[in-house]
Amino acid sequence: MKVLTNIKFAHTAGIAQVVLSFMDFIEKSKGNDLNIVAVTLLDKSKKTYKKVTTKKTSTVSIGVEIPNIAEVVNKAKNLAEVKKAYEKVISAYQLAIKKEKPDLILVNGTYFMPWCLLLASERENVPAVLHYHGVLMKEVSTWGKRQRKIFLDMERCFDKKNMFYIFPSEITKKVVEKEVFKHKVKKSAVIPNPVSAHFFEENNQVETRNIGIVSRWTGIKNVAFCETLANYNNKKGNKFVVNVITDLDKNNKTYKKLSKVITFHKPKNNKELASFYKSMGVVISPSHFETYGNVAKECIASGTPAMVSCNMGVSETFNNLGLGDWIINFDSVKLVYDKIDSLMGETVNTEVKARMKELYTPYIIFSQISSILISEV
Repeated sequence: MKVLTNIKFAHTAGIAQVVLSFMDFIEKSKGNDLNIVAVTLLDKSKKTYKKVTTKKTSTVSIGVEIPNIAEVVNKAKNLAEVKKAYEKVISAYQLAIKKEKPDLILVNGTYFMPWCLLLASERENVPAVLHYHGVLMKEVSTWGKRQRKIFLDMERCFDKKNMFYIFPSEITKKVVEKEVFKHKVKKSAVIPNPVSAHFFEENNQVETRNIGIVSRWTGIKNVAFCETLANYNNKKGNKFVVNVITDLDKNNKTYKKLSKVITFHKPKNNKELASFYKSMGVVISPSHFETYGNVAKECIASGTPAMVSCNMGVSETFNNLGLGDWIINFDSVKLVYDKIDSLMGETVNTEVKARMKELYTPYIIFSQISSILISEV
């Protein structure tokens, strides 16, 4: 059985990490007849098609012109005009589907690229399963009214009577049903994201005064709080060092301004992140909303305390692990700062890490997802 899916290679993109981990699971699994083809589209003027295949997984790279989504949506009057602008992208996905002949499409996310894949799957009459990474309506909450309406219409294209939905958290499912689709979904499962084994590898914790943040630099991630925290820390005599791994360009004005109070780091691959977590005293995830939040769970697997917002899907995991005290409100910088101070020097106890291994390893999580994919063909 062949499954075609979408992937975008970016170190700060949680979706890519989940897809790559899933492909690694499929490659190594025995007694599983799944084959995965991951398609990545590269923004190139010249059309290309390149495929790299291993035993049970393949990566297809297609060169195609990809219009800037902000420019398209700012000019478009409605979703139909956006669709027209992305016709080449939709056709590129169609090309992959025609060449690879998958039995099923696994769509990751609801942004414009996954949306194009959905449209391609419909044109080629191949059934699709949606893995709900990121609620688009929430992601674009700071855009203008007309633009938000276009994106809402885009997200509602994923509202299909017979589609199966994989939600990473109950929070995500409730938001989608109440605020996006406006009705209960017929077929779904709540399956949290896994934690890769290398995060559990034993390593001596470094005594430090480092605060860590790993995030895309976007409004929904509450990056404004990162700035507030860094400035507050500066006023307190730089008691801590605020470290941020992000995709913010170093030539950006914000980057240049904040580099006086924040130590910025380049995006790191998944294995490098484990070393980063272990060098932190506390890692915080202050997002306004997040369907899950891999960073926080990876961090506690590494042994470093993490503080998360109650509006993140990973907060459900924290409650399940008995870490409810680390779920906080990020409205008051003073309260957060004091909480960070109290957690500095602590480590995650071995019982928590053992329970994580019982519940959230890639084998356990991806076995569930594989069963769903097989059953949907």
